[in-house]
Amino acid sequence: MVLPPTSVTSKSLLRLVHVAAWIRGRGGVETLLAHHRRWDATVGFQSAEIALFDQSIAPTESRYRPLRFGGWDTPRRMRREVRTALAGFPAAVVLWHNGGGLPWFADTDGSHRRIVAWWDSRTHFEAGMAAVKPWVDGVICMSEAAAADVAQLWPELPPERCQMLPVPVEISPAFSASRPSGAEWVIGCAGRLVRPQKRADRLIPFVAALRTLGVRYRIEVVSDGPLRAELQRALGDDPAVRFLGWQSAEAYAQSLQGWDAMVSFTDHEGGPIVMLEAMAAGVLPVFPAIAGSLITDYLPGLSPHCLYPPGDVTTAAARMQTLMALPAADARRLREQAQRIALNHTVERYHGAFTSFVKRIDQLPRISRVPRGQRGSKLADYFPLGILTRFRRQALWR
Repeated sequence: MVLPPTSVTSKSLLRLVHVAAWIRGRGGVETLLAHHRRWDATVGFQSAEIALFDQSIAPTESRYRPLRFGGWDTPRRMRREVRTALAGFPAAVVLWHNGGGLPWFADTDGSHRRIVAWWDSRTHFEAGMAAVKPWVDGVICMSEAAAADVAQLWPELPPERCQMLPVPVEISPAFSASRPSGAEWVIGCAGRLVRPQKRADRLIPFVAALRTLGVRYRIEVVSDGPLRAELQRALGDDPAVRFLGWQSAEAYAQSLQGWDAMVSFTDHEGGPIVMLEAMAAGVLPVFPAIAGSLITDYLPGLSPHCLYPPGDVTTAAARMQTLMALPAADARRLREQAQRIALNHTVERYHGAFTSFVKRIDQLPRISRVPRGQRGSKLADYFPLGILTRFRRQALWR
């Protein structure tokens, strides 16, 4: 783990509040926020975290506020709770991760400046952009492709107010591009075992396609989720598919070093971070060609065999077969190139770019609406969130 430098003096710290749907979990945003907990104070921020849906019984840290919202909470009550939580951090730069709840709560946040960080592709943020625009002073994107989409969709936003940040990955000095020659191709799979977005259900036809092609494989699934039992039932007779559950950072790094390739079945992403982690270890990624993501930023230049049409697991299996057949020298060159790409995402580089951008937005004139509780009351504010999202899944983003 890269350690942050010595903290700066409290007098020079800029107030920063991270607001996210979930903060203490295993998703990509949660991983990123764990970096911020270690680094914010050292790069000039007095930061706090507000989690809308974390269910922690009691906060273990004074600057972490889990609001424990659930399906029976109404927007009216949620607005009151968010206003109370943010009142403890007045005149801060408030950073809304993925924009969840921003149109509902921004007028109560007491912010000095307001930033939205879209850690996903256009698929995620386009529908809610119109509601977010009036409340934002700056935009953070996860990829150059996503930043280009923001520029297209929001041409009036000055370029200096939108920036792609190279999300950080831990790069172990022990990572190597070397792989021992073996009869089987070791394929890693990481990410929550769920059907929405991650489409973990596609693992079943992917394994069938590998069998049809005669690929000698071993698959290691380093993750967990609601679909695990279903996947294990469907693939339980295949000793070459191993479900390892969540691993510690040290164990996961060891797993990465043993993989030849990684596969993903996701429908939309901003990154994903797991792809960068794999590339840092010399693992060859085979990912769907999703627009507006780091996948399309990096993989076309790495190899056409690292991309497949979204949802087409038969082609994904064929890509694995092609990569497995590469001469050892060619495969090593690809692995080394993947590692060089990942080096753009060091922890130090990310926090340097993040600090520069946030401080720039802090100094630029405000263009967002001032938080004065002007949103007013709406009929939907009196309905439980579970009912609202049942009929409009993205209600919090609009």
